[in-house]
Amino acid sequence: MIKTLPRVAIIIVIWNGKKDTLLCLESMRRDTYGNKEILLVDNGSTDDSVAEVRRLFPEVVVLQLSRNLGFTGGNNAGITHAIERGADYVYLINNDTTVEPDALEKLVEAAETNPEAGLVAPVIHDLDPPRAIWFSGSKMDLRRGAAWHDNAREPSRTDAPFEVPWATGCAMLIPAGLAGELGGFDDRYFLSWEDVDLSVRVRKTGRKVIIAPTARIYHKGGQSGKNFNGIYGYYAVRNSLLLVRKHGGRDYPRALFCIVTWHLKRCLHPRFSGPRGRHLRLIWEGLRDHLQQHYGQYQAAQATQPTRS
Repeated sequence: MIKTLPRVAIIIVIWNGKKDTLLCLESMRRDTYGNKEILLVDNGSTDDSVAEVRRLFPEVVVLQLSRNLGFTGGNNAGITHAIERGADYVYLINNDTTVEPDALEKLVEAAETNPEAGLVAPVIHDLDPPRAIWFSGSKMDLRRGAAWHDNAREPSRTDAPFEVPWATGCAMLIPAGLAGELGGFDDRYFLSWEDVDLSVRVRKTGRKVIIAPTARIYHKGGQSGKNFNGIYGYYAVRNSLLLVRKHGGRDYPRALFCIVTWHLKRCLHPRFSGPRGRHLRLIWEGLRDHLQQHYGQYQAAQATQPTRS
């Protein structure tokens, strides 16, 4: 057990989604970790999420932003706030999750006993039965501009922490000093692929990205991802291209070809069920904006796009 508990800032970014947020905070109330502060970063919600949180969870600190800064900007605002308040770790977690009571305790324990770790993630299960594993590992191939969940390993709760190439932004614990040194997420991503990029940058400092199998949380599972044939197609193209341009080195031209080809094949496949014309346009716009280095929020959908989940 850890003798002196490090101070942890739990950062939850929201953009509407009141029901999910309240369930998440209710599970956080059962959390057993003894030195924490919950910081809710509101990305300009238009429902009454903030009012309900303040009414039902007065212990939660609310940071209201004037507009939607995306998953990256919202978390970066939270990280800055947490560092200013003396946090030792920042724990970034989606609002569509619930946690086991000792999950944070286990994550901190893994971080403190593995000083080479720069990022620690839990094993993440689906929220709904049968609660299959949603994330327990990852793979990455910068030559093809690909990064994906690899759940071939289903670790038991008694397994030791193990290293992975990247961790999902759904839930990650980072030393506050390292988060500040790295500048948090790269704001150019806005949403999607920012977690892969951060993981790569953590590893470039000589630290490891690890999973702690003793820590378990539950995720509602890509609610905004249901719109992948819509706005997410744009971010998937543009942001994966940004990742390989930053980190792919000489493999960048090949990766660019692979990324665009993969998305075109997917869209033109006979079983593709989305709006094909719109998706083709978003592929083109993602490629165009990447080549012109136009990043941040997709300008044609400012009023409708989600924060991330």
